[in-house]
Amino acid sequence: MVFARHLRAVGDEFRSRYLNSTDEADRIPFEEDWTKMKVTLGSSLGGPYLAVHLRRKDFIWGHREDVPSLDGAVKKIRSLMKTHQLDKVFVATDAIRTEHETLKKLLPEMLRFEPTWEELELYRDGGVAIIDQWICAHARCGHVHTAPLPAVGSTVFCPPPWRLVRAG
Repeated sequence: MVFARHLRAVGDEFRSRYLNSTDEADRIPFEEDWTKMKVTLGSSLGGPYLAVHLRRKDFIWGHREDVPSLDGAVKKIRSLMKTHQLDKVFVATDAIRTEHETLKKLLPEMLRFEPTWEELELYRDGGVAIIDQWICAHARCGHVHTAPLPAVGSTVFCPPPWRLVRAG
């Protein structure tokens, strides 16, 4: 799957400006025609940041017992940053404003793509989600929080080469 060019461009600009990450520096090859992409497993370095997808909001309603506390999430994030020697973390989350503010206090080095009202009107929630995915996909290491931490249901993605590691 190849995301819309204009959404990828927004994500690339964010990576460049805030995460010191470009496809060239991170050795991430890309072809507009995905059928022409020939990539060797482990050849991409990934951007110098941890990417975290922190499930909140509607996920909490159906999985309250599976959602980590913000304190637990921050402890796990800090542990992963230390393990992978990364000093920046990009967080994709649908947390409500108060949770986001708490998260920012607990984890001041956290970065998020926060669209302006104009961008939100233009890209809508779906476009913003794609931008978040694009930024996350280019990280050196990524983590999905979908269960209590430490958790069997948490998955860590870390190249090179890309590996799936069950946390906990």
